Amino acid sequence: MRFVDRKEELAALKEAYLARNSNLVVVYGRRRIGKTELIKRFGEEIGKRFAYYLCDTTPISEQTRRIATTVGIAIGDEELISMGAASIEAILYKVSKSKLSEKLVLVFDEFQNLARVDKAIPSIFQRAWDMYLSASKNVMLILSGSSISMMRSEVLSYSAPLYGRSTQIFALKPLSPEFAIALAPKNMPFKEKLYLYFMLGGVPAYYAFLADTIKEYENARISVIVNEMLKEGSIFTSEPNLLLSEEVRDDTRYMQILELIANGVNKPGEIASKLGIAHANLDKYISMLEYLDIVEKELPATANEIRKSKKGIYRIKDNFIDFYFKELKRSISYKSAERIINDLDFIAQLRFESFAREMLAFMSRTGVVKITFTKIGRWWGVDPSKKSSGNQEEIDVVALNEDTKDILFGECKWSKSKIGKEVYYELKKKASFVQWHNNERHEHFAIFAKSGFTEEMKEIAKKERVFLFDLEAIEKSMSVSL
Repeated sequence: MRFVDRKEELAALKEAYLARNSNLVVVYGRRRIGKTELIKRFGEEIGKRFAYYLCDTTPISEQTRRIATTVGIAIGDEELISMGAASIEAILYKVSKSKLSEKLVLVFDEFQNLARVDKAIPSIFQRAWDMYLSASKNVMLILSGSSISMMRSEVLSYSAPLYGRSTQIFALKPLSPEFAIALAPKNMPFKEKLYLYFMLGGVPAYYAFLADTIKEYENARISVIVNEMLKEGSIFTSEPNLLLSEEVRDDTRYMQILELIANGVNKPGEIASKLGIAHANLDKYISMLEYLDIVEKELPATANEIRKSKKGIYRIKDNFIDFYFKELKRSISYKSAERIINDLDFIAQLRFESFAREMLAFMSRTGVVKITFTKIGRWWGVDPSKKSSGNQEEIDVVALNEDTKDILFGECKWSKSKIGKEVYYELKKKASFVQWHNNERHEHFAIFAKSGFTEEMKEIAKKERVFLFDLEAIEKSMSVSL
């Protein structure tokens, strides 16, 4: 599978490696986000002493033996290889005293597993770092983990033994759309690559799994992908449970909440009512899902911070989790891809808005849209000219800059027909309802459309400087150097 992006992380790791002092680097993020691949790619690129150990939940005595062998091979210590060591601390002490001509990169991947086996592990590493390793100047210690809550509590939180020792912290996020789409089959039509992104999001391991299991992956079409996702043994059929099992003991309530949000029950009071629990008791579940970056609280882009609690609704941020509860879960039991394939445009319609917001941020960064935005979201509010029973309005994309007072309003249409002037004029009308620096703002408009635009709309766009993005324009803007 191709390795894409992570350029900033790789550059920062190399810079840390070249520093004269020892380093303690923390890398964490959800399952399958690419932590291990990032670390191994870094090891390949430096081409120096590199000791990688994958922690598990076997007894600490067995892991001590394996760690001793791994480290012994990396530093050329026959005693460690043949005799082992009395403890992990003894191994770390020996590393600090070894006379190496170059820095040793020592990686403990899935560090939380080691801490689960022996609760003293974080304290042991803290003592080793404070007393031996930090002063040795010849070690780059990398602690990596998939349990976000445990890595934070055992390594990063104020009360954790290792708090304040990290010289660098990487919280890995999903790949942005332009890089995730680069992992789709090379010969797949761009529209189908978008379908795939709307289903999988920016999690590299999902694409890697498909690439490993589908023969002639680079020529695969979306129907082949969907069928593969539903096969027995596919990582996709149990992924939400596995993801949550890293963080919580019982995932039942969390799964219920995600299913409700995916199906449009997105206000706190409504969610609590459907679950039959008190509103106050919902907070601990929602907070964990936000903490894991699966769910986010959404507010109108122009909302005043003070009013957050009044207008906030919840949405599933993670593409795959959203897809799972909207479509995949219902198709798993009878292993039929037909329903999903028939619903691809429905899936796309729902995710196209958030994709457009992501793309607008990318286009702003790369200069395709020559406006810098400090905030991008959507807006909902009222049309004051209508009666209260039907005065709710929504704008798919609202991007703004508080300093320059630039504001962009965008509409997203995943439809078979070309978009005409009616959509544009309706967008302008809705923009007039948005209360934000009304007398001094600079307004801009954009339309994202699957099937393009009428000639009349194109002419209007030229005269009024409206940004028009069909799939061809979006694909062109995403032509990045990988």
